[in-house]
Amino acid sequence: MSRTSHYAFILAKVYGILARSFVGKNFRDLLRLSELADLYDRLFPGERREVPPQGMTVMLEARIVRAGIDAMTYVLDFLGEPVEILVHILRKLEYQSLKTALRAMVNGRAEEPRIWDLGAYAGIKLAGARDYEKVIASSRYAWVLPLLGTTPLAVIENKLDKEYYARLLQLARALPARDGTGVLRLVNLSIALANVIWALRLRFFYGMEGEKARDLLIPGLVDAQRTAVARVFEMQPDSVEEWRKWKYAWLIEDQLGESFHSPDPVRAEQKAGQRLYARARQIFHQNPFTLSPLVAYFTLKEHEVALLKTAVEAVHLSVAEQDVLAIVGAS
Repeated sequence: MSRTSHYAFILAKVYGILARSFVGKNFRDLLRLSELADLYDRLFPGERREVPPQGMTVMLEARIVRAGIDAMTYVLDFLGEPVEILVHILRKLEYQSLKTALRAMVNGRAEEPRIWDLGAYAGIKLAGARDYEKVIASSRYAWVLPLLGTTPLAVIENKLDKEYYARLLQLARALPARDGTGVLRLVNLSIALANVIWALRLRFFYGMEGEKARDLLIPGLVDAQRTAVARVFEMQPDSVEEWRKWKYAWLIEDQLGESFHSPDPVRAEQKAGQRLYARARQIFHQNPFTLSPLVAYFTLKEHEVALLKTAVEAVHLSVAEQDVLAIVGAS
């Protein structure tokens, strides 16, 4: 089978999966459910076990993430010899698992950490391991071990984030032109938004100044983006006028009312997710039979997982449908 035919075959299957995704109207329908058990049955018919409500929340959120992993590995399996950038995007969850394992090593296992098993696509076999240090020492992540005990966990996690995005950008830039154009647009936006949200968190959650925060930012920004990130630490927190002129003002435009005191990074992150989702949908429908739609598909599945986890919390806490839609930007 030629490369074009192979991508056409996979893309046809992906279209079918996306048609059944719980976004848009399907997501709004979920928010009208009043019980977690009903939500579980709608998402995963016939799988639910009887557990207490809090246990149901944890179990359902884990099942949602597992479904996202399965959707991505389904594509990787069809590719035969997996494309490295797709495997790396899937391994974003592996980086999360590694952070969880490191926290367990430092703080002890109060309860069994949540470790995601990526099967044949794992770069490290943490799932089911009893000795995390031994497993990490024999993996590509061994460089983190000497940092434990001498470096704050938050700094180690930041180094892992920077490694993930640096590798993602490297892989995107290495793609042939027919594949790389759309992928690079998506990756560049992802890195820019990750930096902006991280800068907002560093300033307004941790009270950090720009000079100290500079070393914690993710590399890969162009000059205009770097300037916009630096502005986060320079503007007056409550100056509506200054924030309206900011390059990324659209992230906080819904916050800039009379009661505005400072940007809320959590709400800004929701806006960032919406923009990344919109860009991924655009790229998914462009340049068919190239790698771009498949990379976009992985981003769309990540967004769906985030939406479904929001739905679980909303149903669990009885949050009104319109309030949730206002938060996530769905319509």
